[in-house]
Amino acid sequence: MTEEIESHETSTYMVEAAPSEVDARADIALKVEVSCPEARDLGGSMVRIVVQDGTRAKEVELSEFDGTVNHTDEFAVEAPIKPGEYTWIAVFPAQEKEGVLHKESSTPFSFTVKPHSTSIAVWGVPSPIALGDEFTIKVGVKCSAECKLTDKEIAVYGQKGKKVATGALGGVPWPGTSALYWAEMELEAPGVEGYHKWTVKFRKPDLELPHQDASYHFGFVTARQPEHVVTIEVISKATKTPIKNASVLLRPHIYRGYAYSSRTDSGGVAKLEVPKGKYKLDASKSDEYETFQTTVEITDDATVKAELVSVHDPNR
Repeated sequence: MTEEIESHETSTYMVEAAPSEVDARADIALKVEVSCPEARDLGGSMVRIVVQDGTRAKEVELSEFDGTVNHTDEFAVEAPIKPGEYTWIAVFPAQEKEGVLHKESSTPFSFTVKPHSTSIAVWGVPSPIALGDEFTIKVGVKCSAECKLTDKEIAVYGQKGKKVATGALGGVPWPGTSALYWAEMELEAPGVEGYHKWTVKFRKPDLELPHQDASYHFGFVTARQPEHVVTIEVISKATKTPIKNASVLLRPHIYRGYAYSSRTDSGGVAKLEVPKGKYKLDASKSDEYETFQTTVEITDDATVKAELVSVHDPNR
């Protein structure tokens, strides 16, 4: 007479499941729980992660028992390369332990694989720029998974969608970042005065892993060629001493979205090159002085004195 083997049902759960979206070939952290109605210790038994085509992606051991249920340690499986929706299964296969057959149980988990996203940063854009002048900007691109983007192409497009420049990302990330690959791009300003919005585009790169493209808009202002030097001397009205590191701003009287700006040197002097015309002058120094304002008309090289009143002056 054959002795009948005792058998128990089991239940399998995801304690730590996959996020709803993951990058292609990213590690997915998982943790699985298995229990039986008799609260048996199933330590040493195995759990499998089975992918959609039925192959085994991972096999891990139940290593923890809290007196009621068994857990795996946290473990990682690698997401597929191809973007799309996936449903995998955590399976506890039927296993005999100490003369008891514990039946198979499973639980599915789903996630979506997406291409690596990319983002663009643009900095160092001068403004205003003289009509038709050449200027440079810095462009950086970063992958969400910090993939290496060396030699990948970036392009700049003008307001009407015309490509005005192309470049290639360098081999060393921008200092202080882990994966912002960058390039300096040389551009030519339009010959029309005013505000311009251009676009930097990063097309899907030819890499083993899929990536999304990205775009970024940046703006700048063009103005007439400088004709004269304006020297601004910033002093304390009370003491007549120079004020260093004061902010100086010249705005065209008919405001076109830009201003000429600088800071004073140790002698309280700032110099700005501007085209002839009428300007509003602002001179200030943080919260220490009241802002000095006046209007100046520039027809030749000129010197303007700005006397700042201290906010602590009782006679102001």
